Amino acid sequence: MARKTFTFADFSKDCDISPANQQLSNRAYGIKITVPEALQKQWPFNASAYDFLQFLRPQIQQYGFIELPDLKFNKTNYTLAMRSPKEHSYSSNPFLTDYCQSPHQDTPPYPTAFGLEQRREFFATWLMTSKGVNEYTHFQQQHPELSIIECHKALQPISLQQGWGILVNQNPGLILIDNSQHCALYHARTCNFQALNSTPDFATDSAMYAFNEVGLLHYIDELDSRRGLEHRDESQRLAIADFMQQEKR
Repeated sequence: MARKTFTFADFSKDCDISPANQQLSNRAYGIKITVPEALQKQWPFNASAYDFLQFLRPQIQQYGFIELPDLKFNKTNYTLAMRSPKEHSYSSNPFLTDYCQSPHQDTPPYPTAFGLEQRREFFATWLMTSKGVNEYTHFQQQHPELSIIECHKALQPISLQQGWGILVNQNPGLILIDNSQHCALYHARTCNFQALNSTPDFATDSAMYAFNEVGLLHYIDELDSRRGLEHRDESQRLAIADFMQQEKR
């Protein structure tokens, strides 16, 4: 049976679409698609995050990222459910246990989706331009004595003030982020330092669900040894593998 597809026009008809009003290095990035709650259980609004990544890729590359606030997203084949580091203490995987990451692109040119069911209190995604990566790298080289957390703590407010970084992925919904050179955006897990300062002994945080095609096909179980079989769909995984193989051709 042919795979059911959709386009950006399907969202334009029924949803409010507006600029995200985010300026990064003197360029506007991002759009917001607000799906009416009454439609969220209907196709295409309840489609897999991988369908969003594939069918909306032209718009992801055009705008850099797409936010779907308060969307009750489909968790089928999520690659990772990232909670607080303490909740992943069983794991040796730094993606799960580190408070902060160096700026990176996950698996270019394939985009990434992140989803939250509840507000994320202690962490966020730090989104920045290639100029921001240069600023970050230069700062690290100038201050080799600082840990990655200390670098984030020093640079995060500067990035917001100077306009080369923003914080996203804190509120419920789904966000689709470009990993290609179309927008040359990079991202990193970072802390909400104000929340950390007020609650330094926190133990839990809302689960942040990640969706990535390469991760799904190649290292889904390595990312989290307790990932389990919940929300797995083998037929969809095979369809994604076929999609990626066709792209290679």
